[in-house]
Amino acid sequence: MAREKRSVPGAAAIKLEDGETAAHEKRAVSVTVYPGALECDVCYGTLTPPLFQCVRGHLTCSTCTGENGYECAWCHEQETTFRCRVMEHLLAGLNVPCEFKHKGCAAMVPYGDKKSHESSCFYAPCYCPIRGCAARYSGVTLLGHLENNHPEIGRTHVKPAVVSSLMMCDGEPARLVYLNLDGGGAAVFLLVVDRSQMPAGRTLWVVRLKLELVKEEQEQQKEFRYKIMVAGKAGILSLSGEPEAIGRLTAPYKASSFLFVPDVMLDDHPDQGLPVLAELS
Repeated sequence: MAREKRSVPGAAAIKLEDGETAAHEKRAVSVTVYPGALECDVCYGTLTPPLFQCVRGHLTCSTCTGENGYECAWCHEQETTFRCRVMEHLLAGLNVPCEFKHKGCAAMVPYGDKKSHESSCFYAPCYCPIRGCAARYSGVTLLGHLENNHPEIGRTHVKPAVVSSLMMCDGEPARLVYLNLDGGGAAVFLLVVDRSQMPAGRTLWVVRLKLELVKEEQEQQKEFRYKIMVAGKAGILSLSGEPEAIGRLTAPYKASSFLFVPDVMLDDHPDQGLPVLAELS
């Protein structure tokens, strides 16, 4: 027997003056939900489909169900479990504000995508690679943070494929290097000098800073290379490669490649500065 289609208030056809019919537009309804109602009864984590419910009413997320098969992890008995389609349907239509709304994010995201969105949200607090910087910047790129919050960092403009001298002062943690491009504009690189992990010397590494996150695809069309060199009484150390492009740092940065310069390699007065030669192209 065919099931009769249920009439939904607000969705019934109405008669217009010209004789045509139209359906009432469905509108979103704002509600307040207790957070505990959207948590797994077992792990108290976020409910993510597929959802299962036992005959006693315990609601289990996909992770807990996968670990325990079709046994309710709350009852610890061989209760009959079944897919809770009603709750899955409810979550599919539930939009929630981003956790970083107070930082400026106005996004309303599906409940199941909340963690994924917040892990890459532009307004999530991010890390700075400069030693001693405890600021957690939000709503700007790493380049914007460095230019606005680190006046102690030097700025140097260089030409493509030209070896330039960057005399790093003692205690200078980094240098912003602007590579002037043909046709106008510039690519920005960050040269970091870190002594925190190497007491008998220092490490140098280079990354490229994205000007704006929205231009990521355009910037990736251009490949850049770098070469840094440090000359001392024992010879010349160098490091070259393609710099990693960074827009923001959602976790503390660990350089995949770096140049280690031992103090004994430098001249008699290593604290006077670090002579660095850089070539960008």
